[in-house]
Amino acid sequence: MKKYRIDLVGCDHAKEYFISALSGGYVSHAYIIEGSSGSGRHTLVKELLKAMACEDDNAPCGKCGCCVRLDAGVCVDVYYIRAAEGKTELTVDLIRGIYDSVGLMPADLPFKAYVIEEGEKMNRSAQNAFLKLFEEPPENVYFFILTTDASTLLPTIRSRALTVRTERLDRAQMREALDKKGIPDDEKRENAIALADGSAGEAMRIYVDGAEAVKLRQIADKLIKALLSPGSDKLSFINIHQKNVKKTDELCRIYALIQSALRDVTAYKTGASSHTVYFTSNEEAEEYSLHISDKALMKANDVISELLSISDVPLNPALAATEFSSRLWDAHLI
Repeated sequence: MKKYRIDLVGCDHAKEYFISALSGGYVSHAYIIEGSSGSGRHTLVKELLKAMACEDDNAPCGKCGCCVRLDAGVCVDVYYIRAAEGKTELTVDLIRGIYDSVGLMPADLPFKAYVIEEGEKMNRSAQNAFLKLFEEPPENVYFFILTTDASTLLPTIRSRALTVRTERLDRAQMREALDKKGIPDDEKRENAIALADGSAGEAMRIYVDGAEAVKLRQIADKLIKALLSPGSDKLSFINIHQKNVKKTDELCRIYALIQSALRDVTAYKTGASSHTVYFTSNEEAEEYSLHISDKALMKANDVISELLSISDVPLNPALAATEFSSRLWDAHLI
């Protein structure tokens, strides 16, 4: 009997699902892969395609022509559809371009695959144009929509595809993932892991970028300590923002880090996880959990999510920092 594997650190539920689908012969023609940037969505799709294409009894073998071409990213039967550089939308013309090739016979693989990147950027017209492919899929053609938020897709799209979610990695899994990439085990790597919010891809970027990411982590640490430790006050919390945050994108990146810390605290309080993503240990999460209620955690997360949802909107950095710091402080007192 043929055996399958998905070579990806973490994302255990997604891997188990696809291995079961491969073994049972019921791989769907359309999937929505939802997860944060750098959470393994691309790797998951690549590993699935390798397993589907490989004829070895232990698939993927990593050595046959299909595996080698997919690993190298040079397979002509896999199409990546993405928004044009500098554009905020994935337009209907890009989707209509799929119709030009979808009927052609595959050249390298037993099938063809289309990977829609940043699916949340598809405008309504593009999604409606894509819907016909979902309703009447050609034989041996598979579609994958990668997105950070499946709710941005039309209900008619979501109802015709299976949604699989990738998960943030804990620290041990992050180290394993970076080991596979040959990143040396040093202080710089640990800083990158701490900043990356459970995303191996983001950790790789931070490892290369270096100093700026470390600075943002230090600011986030100050704000978390002020927010979740006794003895702090609202004015001091706002002052940290005003002294340290000069750009809107900095504010958003710092608040994403704070959100990660709040998730660790929430996970500790609910017993949902034994591994932290932001903090170095469960003891840190436990200490901070003593000073915020469950309701306040939810409200604080809502404030941060609101800021991150408008990160592409031009904002005055000073005003945004003052407004959201004030709202975040008020939320954590509930």
